[in-house]
Amino acid sequence: MRRGEKLIGLLLLAAFLFGPVMIGLFQRPAMLFGAPALLVYVFAAWGLVIALLARIARGGDRDGEAP
Repeated sequence: MRRGEKLIGLLLLAAFLFGPVMIGLFQRPAMLFGAPALLVYVFAAWGLVIALLARIARGGDRDGEAP
């Protein structure tokens, strides 16, 4: 799979994670690890997107594709 295709997939994943449906699931007065659930979810999703972006940018898979 080419890098451009992976970046488009990551964009779609990020749009889903930060869309109103997923954010709405965590908009409750619940606490996780001593912080509001929405805050924990947003930072966890943000960290996941950044980690995947770093892996794509670094060329995490070795399918013979030149950077």
